[in-house]
Amino acid sequence: MKDSDAPHFIRQMRELEESEHLPFYLARSNYYDAVDFDDCVFCVYQGLAAGREKVDRYELVLIDEYQDFNALEDGFIELLSQNSPIVVAGDDDQALYSQLRQTSCDHIRSLYRGGDFEVFELPFCMRCPKVVVDAVNDVITRAQELRKLEGRILKPFKHFPPAKGEDSDKYPTIALTLTSVQRDNANYMAKFIAAAIDRIPPEEYEIAAKNGYPVALIIAARPYSPQIVDHLASHGYEIEVKRDSEDAIDRAHGLAILRGNPKSNLGWRIILVVEKKKFASQFIAKTSDMRSALVDLLPKEFREKILAEATALKIDESEKESQPAAARPPIKITSFEGAKGLSAQHVFIAGLHNGEIPRDPANIQDLEICKFVVGLTRTRKRCYLIHTSRFAQTRKYPSIFISWIADQRFEPIEVNAEYFRTP
Repeated sequence: MKDSDAPHFIRQMRELEESEHLPFYLARSNYYDAVDFDDCVFCVYQGLAAGREKVDRYELVLIDEYQDFNALEDGFIELLSQNSPIVVAGDDDQALYSQLRQTSCDHIRSLYRGGDFEVFELPFCMRCPKVVVDAVNDVITRAQELRKLEGRILKPFKHFPPAKGEDSDKYPTIALTLTSVQRDNANYMAKFIAAAIDRIPPEEYEIAAKNGYPVALIIAARPYSPQIVDHLASHGYEIEVKRDSEDAIDRAHGLAILRGNPKSNLGWRIILVVEKKKFASQFIAKTSDMRSALVDLLPKEFREKILAEATALKIDESEKESQPAAARPPIKITSFEGAKGLSAQHVFIAGLHNGEIPRDPANIQDLEICKFVVGLTRTRKRCYLIHTSRFAQTRKYPSIFISWIADQRFEPIEVNAEYFRTP
């Protein structure tokens, strides 16, 4: 209906919801000759489930991160399993995307308990030093004492000395860092992180570069992440910011599409997004029967102006290669969700306060526990947990999650003005 909110098409697909709206969405997808990841999976699932195509047979189907699958993906794997052996790997302690992608760790839990799959455990952690493994076990134990993570798959999580013994001896503690203040003109979190990065031994840079992961990973949300990025970038560090989702479609994207195909419905639709609503809506409305190409409905003067811009658009593929090499190795900064799948020699989790993670210490959500566990387990060498006592004159209290870890696992570090004057 006009002026009403659009149906949640993607959520409906992900949850395999019966919907009268999806045929409209898929028809528009055909008109614009554009699909998203979910569309691809949904269309293939529909075809296979309806028997329009046979499910191929494979020697083995190997699936990872099953705790982050939604109902659509789970249904797709069920179809594959009818003709092929399946190996599923996952960890319900690291389920992060229920709010972002309608995923549910119930899928892997049901497979684990359903009796159709033979269960194998992978108890040893090949990434983290012993103190981090112990800290994660502390967190899980405390969570279960509080009756959190109900339905969790019981599984051991063990230190592996042959792979991580040397690192465990070198880094026997987690750095629990308290900054006396945090604001733009006293950016102690960022200054501490920079100082810690500068102390990382050269051989750890070399190992990170050889194996293709960053030497430092910073996990932080607003308002801390922009402050940290600004400080590090202004002091010569190369920063890679990993975002949880792609940036919004912009006009340049539409121009690039039209440069390659001047008749692209998608390209013209993107261009119209940034035009005045009254101007754009009249032409979009005329495509309702999907019989006419969008370009044919637009005024000639407007078409020629946009196509001239598209023709003049410069695309320099060598831009990145022509840039001078960075003076220092790159550092990655992201959110808890963005950190999934990453690891680094040194991991900094900044902004660990009640009211932020968790949002409400009296009503902790399983998702928040999983975020904290994921943050900890990105660590290959040392982990730094950072909180502040004052932020913009507002008292901050350390996250309750910190208290879930045994005190002996921490090296307390106080960061104040005097700290940065110490040689």
